[in-house]
Amino acid sequence: MLSEEHLYKLMTMGAPHRFVIGDDPSKVHDTDENRIAKSVKILANLIKKVVDTEDKLFSLKAKRKASEHIQTTHTGGRLATAIAKQLPQLEEYFPDHAYNRYIELLRKQVRKRPELEAIKPHLKLVRGAQAIEVWSQLDALVNELREDGRSSKFKAELDARRRQCEKNQQSAVAYIDAIFKYRASKNVVIRIDLANGSETSDRRGITMSVDAEQARRELDKFLRYVREHYPLTGYLGTFEYGLMTGYHFHLLIFIDGHQAFRASALAKRFGEYWKNVITEGRGRYFNCNAAWYQEKGIGMVWHDDYFKRHLLLSVVLPYLTKMDFWLKFEGTKKTFFKGLMPEEVMRPGRPRRTRARSSWWLRQRVMKGDVCDQKSDDQ
Repeated sequence: MLSEEHLYKLMTMGAPHRFVIGDDPSKVHDTDENRIAKSVKILANLIKKVVDTEDKLFSLKAKRKASEHIQTTHTGGRLATAIAKQLPQLEEYFPDHAYNRYIELLRKQVRKRPELEAIKPHLKLVRGAQAIEVWSQLDALVNELREDGRSSKFKAELDARRRQCEKNQQSAVAYIDAIFKYRASKNVVIRIDLANGSETSDRRGITMSVDAEQARRELDKFLRYVREHYPLTGYLGTFEYGLMTGYHFHLLIFIDGHQAFRASALAKRFGEYWKNVITEGRGRYFNCNAAWYQEKGIGMVWHDDYFKRHLLLSVVLPYLTKMDFWLKFEGTKKTFFKGLMPEEVMRPGRPRRTRARSSWWLRQRVMKGDVCDQKSDDQ
C-alpha cells in the first residue's frame, strides 16, 4: 500500500508540460494549454490538503436578515476558484483524459451538485437565499471529499496509478539497458516530438481533422520508415492529446552509433519526413537534440558513459513514463509504447572494455547524485 512518504514524493513530482509545436522545429510555444496542464499538480495538491485537514473552509455570516454571505478561508477561496474556473478549463483543454485521482474526487462531487458549476469564484458577491444554498452545497462537498479521500478504496486507486507509472518506468529502464547490452555498445539517442496537427492563429481547426486512430497509423508508418532506412536499435514513446497541440507523440529513438553520428541532423531528417511525407504538410515536429536537451542524456551515448546514461534514465525518461500520474489520455487503449525487447546474442570477438570516460570520479558523481538534482520540470 502507498505510504505517506511515497505519496509525498509522487505529489511533489514535476508537473506535465504541454508546449505547442509550431513551424520552427527548434522552438515550442508556451500557451494557455501549458499553463493549464501545469495547474494539474497545483490543483491535486490543493484537494489533498482539503482532504488531510479538518479546517472549516466555508462559513455563513449575516449582520441582519436577508444579508447572509459566505466567508471563506484562504484554502476555501482557492477551492471555490478551482470549481468555478480551473476545473472547467482543464476539461476543455484536455478532454478524454483521466486526471490525478485527487482531481477525480473533486469532479465526482461537482457532478453530484451541478448548481455549483455556475458559482462565482468570488463568493462574497453571493448574498441572501442563494448564499445559504451555495454554502450548504460547498460544506457538503468538503465533507464528502474528506470521507472519500480517506477511504481505503481511494488509496487503492491512487496506488494503482502509482504502480502503473512505476511499471512503465521499470520496463523502459530494462529496455534501454538491453539496447546497450545486446544491440549496440553506443547509440545515437534522439528525442523528438511529433504532432499530427497543431493549432495556431492561421491554422485553426487542424487538430479536429485527425482522429486518434489515424494518428496511430501515421506513427506506425513513420516507425516503419525509420526501421527500413536506418540502423534502428530501439524506440519508446508516449501518446498524448491537447486542445491546441492535437494528437502528438514524445519519442526516444535509438540508432546504432557505429553507423550514425550526428543526432541533431538525424532528428531533423526524421522530422522533415514526418512533416512532408507522412502527414503531407499537416504535421509539425520539435527537434529536442537541437534545443536544450543536448546535455541531458541524449545525443551520442556509449554503454559505459555512466554520466549520460544516468541522465537519460533519471531526467529524460520519467517524462515519458510518469506523467500519467497527473494526466492520462484515454482516447486510446495504450499511451506508453516501446519496441520489442532485445534478446541476448552470442557475438564474436573480445568482450567490451570500459573506456576512460567511465573513470572513478564520474562513477562517484553518479553515486552521490551530483548529476541528478534536476527535477523533471526542467524538461
